[in-house]
This record gives sequence, structure tokens and C-alpha cells, in this order.
Amino acid sequence: MDVEWGPENTWGSGPRLDEFLLARIAEDERLAAAAPAYPGSPQPDGHPSPFDPVRVRAECAAKRHIVLSCRELRPDTRILGARTKGMGDFPVAPHDQHQLAAVTLALLALPYADHRDYRPEWRP
Repeated sequence: MDVEWGPENTWGSGPRLDEFLLARIAEDERLAAAAPAYPGSPQPDGHPSPFDPVRVRAECAAKRHIVLSCRELRPDTRILGARTKGMGDFPVAPHDQHQLAAVTLALLALPYADHRDYRPEWRP
């Protein structure tokens, strides 16, 4: 069931999806920590700017918890990239908690799809 989990990475060299995400989240946190305090005022609705380093660090912490929770479910990554040709715009329908964990990780990874370590087979 767990294609990528275990001592051997069956898809060749490179990070697993959870490792990839944790590395990107750590990079985002480092950038936010090094950024100066956001001088702008809150948005018109009173919420902090999405670029406020404090908010970015909080988002990173939340993402890390999601990734670690999904990892505990031992994601079944075989569901990723398994769409029928021509169905790319339709969401993958997970059938159990393992597939849901894999889809969740894949969706979290989409903003990093242009990163050199991102693998096309992770696309949900």
C-alpha cells in the first residue's frame, strides 16, 4: 500500500513527498525569520498581511503539523498521477485514509511544483 514509505524509495533518487514538503516548509520559515517585520498596516478587513513574517511562520507551523499527521497515516501515493487521460481537471477521489493523506500532501506540494526536486508523479 505505501509506495514511497520504507527504507527503499521505489521511485529512484530524491526525497519522498513528505521530506520534500518539510524541506520547503523549513525554507519558507528561514526566509520569514530573516525578513524584517512587515511595516504595512493590516488589510482593510483588519487581518494581517499574508506577507507578514509572523503570519508566514504560523502558516509553516500549521503545514508542518499537517504533513506529520499525514505521514502517520502512511500515505498510499499510488493514487497520485493515476487519472484517466483527459480527466486532469477533476479531483482525485480518495477511497481511504491512506489515499486521503497522499492527496493532501500532493495538494500541499503544488505551490512548489517549479522547484527542482518536485516530481511530476506527485501531481494530484
